[in-house]
Amino acid sequence: MSLLRFDATTSDWVIFAPERARRPHARAPAAVEGGPAPFAPGSCPFCPGNEHLTGPEIYALRGTGASNAPGWQTRVIANKFPALRIEEDHRRYEEGTLFRFMGGCGAHEVIVESPDHDRLLAHQSVEQVEAVLRTLQARFNDLLRDARFQTIILFQNPGETAGTSLHHPHWQLIATPVVPRLLRLKHAVATDYFDQTGNCLYCVLLADELAFGERIVAQNDHFAAVMPYAAHAPFETWILPKEHQSSFGWMPSERLRPLAGILKTVLLKFDLGLDNPDFNLTINTVPRGDEDKKYFLWHIEIVPRLTRTAGFELGSGMTINTVLPEDAARSLREVETT
Repeated sequence: MSLLRFDATTSDWVIFAPERARRPHARAPAAVEGGPAPFAPGSCPFCPGNEHLTGPEIYALRGTGASNAPGWQTRVIANKFPALRIEEDHRRYEEGTLFRFMGGCGAHEVIVESPDHDRLLAHQSVEQVEAVLRTLQARFNDLLRDARFQTIILFQNPGETAGTSLHHPHWQLIATPVVPRLLRLKHAVATDYFDQTGNCLYCVLLADELAFGERIVAQNDHFAAVMPYAAHAPFETWILPKEHQSSFGWMPSERLRPLAGILKTVLLKFDLGLDNPDFNLTINTVPRGDEDKKYFLWHIEIVPRLTRTAGFELGSGMTINTVLPEDAARSLREVETT
């Protein structure tokens, strides 16, 4: 059973999920000297033909076949070791003056991004990347129909240093009954800027980046990939829409193809220019109820795991970036992807 406990010293909630400790951590028993080997193609639970090894199918884009059978293009299942569960209690309880907790209510899903065990998203077709994004948006909107859920976190952790637990390419989705503090802070800063100026902070930021030009990695008619002026990590990259849209869930379906194109381009530049680094990818969007507000611009953040967090960062909350974003963007712009 999961639960959330409130940290009064940071005004944030902490998820306790003991069952997560049982995850397979991407590996089968050791096969070679020097470490364990990953599941071979076809033997992992996310491969076609092994649908019986997972829970029931929640959602899928499929060409042929019945539910819980091969023939799918993307497939969504419940996480076997969830951080949060739909059936848990969402009410808050108190123990003493500062000890507040609630049941681990939420949702935790896995989005298998293709039947291909070894093909990363960067090497998929634009059509397949679009299918992944369409699946993510469908699950995002469906879960927000549950009034208990305040935030939907969409993320991907390719690579061991990024936190993956299975080799087969996949995304995850966690719906939370509260808005995490980091997101509340981002939204508060953006709201304050909007209240002062009447403008969206991220739209102004993007306009300045497009005018400056030196931190642009790639762009098309509808999206731009930039390395932010104050990037917290080497080669940190954001993909932002050029037209204002607060919620990823409300993005028009006709924008999925151009988004797929630029996401594929950026990931391929990472793959070819940075030797296929592990990375974390998140989709940042507004919480429930703010979909029609003008203060925030939804966007994708991608952080390659090229450095490690150390004592200063943990103790201060500040980060040390060893690469200027202008230099990083220049090097990736020069990487040919065609």
